[in-house]
Amino acid sequence: LGRSNYDAETETSDPATSPIMDKLFQSVALIHQSDGDRIKLLLNWQADSNWWAFIVAQRLNRESFRESVTREVAWQLNLDRKTDFLVSNMAQLSMEYVETLADDSHRHVAVAFYHVHLFRQSAFQTVSRDPSNRWISASEVCDGKTNEGQTIDPRVVSWINKWSVVQPWQ
Repeated sequence: LGRSNYDAETETSDPATSPIMDKLFQSVALIHQSDGDRIKLLLNWQADSNWWAFIVAQRLNRESFRESVTREVAWQLNLDRKTDFLVSNMAQLSMEYVETLADDSHRHVAVAFYHVHLFRQSAFQTVSRDPSNRWISASEVCDGKTNEGQTIDPRVVSWINKWSVVQPWQ
């Protein structure tokens, strides 16, 4: 089997003379519910960063993007991965790029957005009762702040807006 493009170590044509590039491989959980004709997305308060954040999973070892987001949703929301939710089989969007860091080094970034469907009333109740979780409108997400002025994770918001993952009118 050939290597996937996510396994690339460098972005240069001569890997023997290039340093290994830092990697950031993440999956983002798009957990949503309908509120009439609009959607609300589930975000979690991150006290250390002082902002609302999507559940974002860092890939471990050789797990897939889907496996990583499934693991992280189950763990962060205290849900049973077999009975409480379903992660879509394919990412809504997968993107890769190379970013330049402050020290002029480069990082290979790969990110995948997955729809996650809570399909038991008890799962909705579990996440809704937890004060560290909040259902936030698509327009607030695209604005990068809640109606009360609280920040939403700027990195994920920039990805969402750059690649039109969520539209403010949704």
